[in-house]
Amino acid sequence: MFVKSDGEREREIINELISSDENLRKQHELFVAEMAFKQALIEARMAEQLTQNDVSLRSGLSQQAVSRLERGNGASLETIMKYLLSIGYSLTITKVQ
Repeated sequence: MFVKSDGEREREIINELISSDENLRKQHELFVAEMAFKQALIEARMAEQLTQNDVSLRSGLSQQAVSRLERGNGASLETIMKYLLSIGYSLTITKVQ
């Protein structure tokens, strides 16, 4: 049986859970940041009209490594930098407000 998702209610539940548990809140913030980073990688690659195979050829990474990186399955800083440089991007560090 399928149940229609209620995004607003789900957000309320998450907010209730993380408001009372500092460790859970930090884990949630990390999860959200990781998802945003993964999405930014994919959007940057697509903005340059590149396929994962194109990135693989340009970066020297395997296509599987490119796919794992975009899925957010842990990657070294070296892998991230190879990916970014191959699509014409760089990594910038900013202070959290």
